[in-house]
Amino acid sequence: MTAFFSISIGITSAIFWASTANIHVAQAQETMLTGTVWELQQIQYNNDTRLKPDDPENYTIQFFEDSTVGIQADCNVVRGTYDTESAEFITLGASTLAACPPESIDAEFRTGLEEAAIYFFEDGNLYMDLPVDTGTLMFAPAEETAVIEEETEVIEEDIMEGTPEPSSEADPVRGLW
Repeated sequence: MTAFFSISIGITSAIFWASTANIHVAQAQETMLTGTVWELQQIQYNNDTRLKPDDPENYTIQFFEDSTVGIQADCNVVRGTYDTESAEFITLGASTLAACPPESIDAEFRTGLEEAAIYFFEDGNLYMDLPVDTGTLMFAPAEETAVIEEETEVIEEDIMEGTPEPSSEADPVRGLW
């Protein structure tokens, strides 16, 4: 009986520590989502169709700590929400309705985001898998993300010190979010 009790405690402890480790991994991944502008590199469907944007800067997503997302879908800007614990990872909301050029992949991009079932990171890139193993969206961090964060810190410091905000000659931060 003592051996059975010891084994039970050992299994229970292992399950507890494994679940605790999974919680920490999930929290770390969620932290990686925010603070970065992610640029679409490609949409790879499992029927060997691959869509690559002409300009990845026109297909971006940014996750915010308040569970909202800001999306640039070529010539349209989209707001939405995300929930890392839900089967509906991203829910799109209000959007501009500009007519994009015929070669645009804005519709496929928005559909892919809304259908994304899971996300994961590999080699610093963000991947979102579509349901039933039908495809994957691949994102890379935008090069200007670090610049945006640095400019924001400088502006915040200037405001705190009472100095005027930067002139209109400075490059504006992209997006409406």
